[in-house]
Amino acid sequence: MRAHDVRAARVASRSAARVLLTVLLLTGATPALLGAHAIHTTMTVLTTSPTSITLNIRAFADDFSASVAQFAGRKTPADSSAPAVDVARYVRAHFMVRDGAGRALALEPCGMRRANELYWLCFRAVTTAGGNGITVRNRMLTELHADQVNIVQVENRGVRRTLLFTKASAPSALAA
Repeated sequence: MRAHDVRAARVASRSAARVLLTVLLLTGATPALLGAHAIHTTMTVLTTSPTSITLNIRAFADDFSASVAQFAGRKTPADSSAPAVDVARYVRAHFMVRDGAGRALALEPCGMRRANELYWLCFRAVTTAGGNGITVRNRMLTELHADQVNIVQVENRGVRRTLLFTKASAPSALAA
């Protein structure tokens, strides 16, 4: 991942964490009352360039590895591990990126790391359209949690916007 992409993902994660912490403090929720996660979410920072689209995805390790294992027909690992080849297949099947003609863009892995209870994934797609006419849909983990919400923060030609996806969400265009 490029330094700018990592910084942007960290800022987005910190902002989301502050909002979640505020909600938890105001409601008096405790970890014991909440179970494993207060909310089921992934966070993706999607950036465009004239020749590519880069996805930097953050997902909770336990949920992500369970979904990847289920998709690969394997038993859920106790250590929340996920083989890179299975991760790539899972992301390609659940995160759709299409060009203006409706053709699927090939997502190629550009990095994967585990940091404590999080996975940080990088995927790239080559495109000659930059962000023009591109649509996306993120259905990651929706097969695991009915209340799953996937946040995609788009940085397209200097314009930022946030897209939210659930299992029932239709694809969304990158440009507003």
